[in-house]
Amino acid sequence: MAKRLFAVLECQSLLENLSPFVDTKRPRNSPDADAESPPTCLSPNSVIGFPELSEEPRSGSDRSVLCRLCVRLPDGRKVQRNFLRSESVQLLWSFCYSLIGESERRERCFKLIQAVPGDYRSLYYGSETSFDESGLDNSLISVVWV
Repeated sequence: MAKRLFAVLECQSLLENLSPFVDTKRPRNSPDADAESPPTCLSPNSVIGFPELSEEPRSGSDRSVLCRLCVRLPDGRKVQRNFLRSESVQLLWSFCYSLIGESERRERCFKLIQAVPGDYRSLYYGSETSFDESGLDNSLISVVWV
């Protein structure tokens, strides 16, 4: 009986880890699940304004000051961009928001996920770290509909 319970819990854990990468509408396990963790998604009707996206630094400039990222959009496109290591990670949301169609912006909200070997990490908009502090250099970031 204990082995069967462990197998069920292991399968459930695996499904929860993979769920951000699957575009399905499934109900949450508990109504207060969002209250436990900080928000990773900005709703389409949110009042929060994204910071103004600065001009992309030239790729020919000094590599030690650049942070290069690849963003995978929900429609499958991949877009690469350079940011200055000293800039705020919040600019990543501005960049992703600029790539999403206007009709989708109004109807859906999104979150950003960084794939790390064997797991994934949600990125939080409220984080005021720089790209240098975040360790996002040469990462693949997925934009996922919530």
